[in-house]
Amino acid sequence: MFSQPEKSLQIYKKRKKILDQKSFLPKELVKLVDFVIKNQLEAAQKTSPENSPDTSFTPIQELIQGKPLLPRESFPLDYDNARDLARIIMQFMHNSQGHLKQPVEEIEKELEQDPNFLDLALQKYLEGDDDFFRSFGEKTPSGPRSLNFLVQSCAAPSLGRAADSMNLALPRDHTWKTGHCPVCGSLPYIAELREKQGFRYLHCSFCHTAYRFKRMACPYCADEKSDSFEYFQTREIPGFRVDVCTSCNMYIKTMDFREMDKKALPPVDDLESLPLDIKAKEEGYLRPTLSAWGF
Repeated sequence: MFSQPEKSLQIYKKRKKILDQKSFLPKELVKLVDFVIKNQLEAAQKTSPENSPDTSFTPIQELIQGKPLLPRESFPLDYDNARDLARIIMQFMHNSQGHLKQPVEEIEKELEQDPNFLDLALQKYLEGDDDFFRSFGEKTPSGPRSLNFLVQSCAAPSLGRAADSMNLALPRDHTWKTGHCPVCGSLPYIAELREKQGFRYLHCSFCHTAYRFKRMACPYCADEKSDSFEYFQTREIPGFRVDVCTSCNMYIKTMDFREMDKKALPPVDDLESLPLDIKAKEEGYLRPTLSAWGF
């Protein structure tokens, strides 16, 4: 999404009409997502994350064996860009009339006491320290994942652009044997089928890299037994299905727009297919990652 911000914006404008028609999505949430996406894509054009001089990438042979190119805690992040975007999003949340106001006021209070609080939260996000965000969420009962949402949203453009440049170090058209992201090592949050052959691509929950993975394998436990896989879909949400693994009890949603006049935009697709998450959880399956929006 962030590698070509202008193109993504054009795709989003078409997809926004679909989101507006989804009765299961609160209008307040749709307005927030609309505001955030537009500002993320603008921020993506301005960001310039840089690796530190001593950054060393994983050698190609170790990469092929499953070690990530660069661990997420070592990922370059344009802090200035992320701070600017965070302030813009916080102002929008502060001016809202719904449940978003109380959480952002609590975040503002933390910033008054510690001006470096946002930088700390960004670092905790890089480290994957979800306990930090859960603990803060106890202070914001009306929106317990609000800080995670804010940090994930303001970091995404910088992380996405950094990963886009790192992708040049990956072997072309390679089918990865491990389900985690070859760039940062994080788990995928959504999958996509592409081309006539139905090549399966996974989308990283952290750096937004899209990478090819085996069609008949669980991205979470690597099981390849055909009798371990099931899937379901609904007529109400065409182009999406849920792939479940009975071995690890995990699921991942999959986009298949090959026969539709529809372009993938994973963060939006994740939101549009929200009822499938609800159904999967009702069936007893688990999602090992947060959504594209930090909840």
